Amino acid sequence: MTTTYDTASSTEVPDGREGEDLDESLRNIEQAVRSAQRAFQEIGRCNQLLDAAQQSGDETIRELEALLLHREHAAVPALLDRLDGIAAEVARSEADRTVVSRILFGEDNEPDDDVEEWEVPRLTADGLPRIPTVHDVEDPGDSTLEDMWERDRELATRQYEVRRERTRLAGDHLRTVIARTVDSFGTPASTTVLLVEAHRAYALWTSCIR
Repeated sequence: MTTTYDTASSTEVPDGREGEDLDESLRNIEQAVRSAQRAFQEIGRCNQLLDAAQQSGDETIRELEALLLHREHAAVPALLDRLDGIAAEVARSEADRTVVSRILFGEDNEPDDDVEEWEVPRLTADGLPRIPTVHDVEDPGDSTLEDMWERDRELATRQYEVRRERTRLAGDHLRTVIARTVDSFGTPASTTVLLVEAHRAYALWTSCIR
């Protein structure tokens, strides 16, 4: 008896086109994995930059407290410039984070540019105690020279106390605004508004100590 063997394989072997499609699929998967890795690395970079900004901001607050204590107003603008620079760098980084998050997670929401009023403390000269003048001193009419000197002395003392209180309130406001600025670094829209108020607060504080 002669046995005849079937030369065809019982399983189909992929032809050249199918093999190329498989290689292309593998390359696409590999490219997607690498893109995801780069995206997560970018998010990690954004996180590191934000952490560094917070640390630098906290150091700025400590420096500011020393300047406020000693009324060294001339050194404060350098601190504000530093915060401006940090905020600009963080804003660019957070914009990159938004793009990467959209690619990774399909998040299409843009950062909220609305800043609630309560987020930005306000203070103007009108909100500070008014410095008394000679018109606020009651004149009894007939008085001795000694009485006039006493009234002048009391007025000068009161003016000194009010000026100190105005300086304290303005300094506290400046400190509060800058602290909130540092806390807001992750939301650039809030940071921008707070920095504007910080510059105003510095001008107000300076006017109180001069």
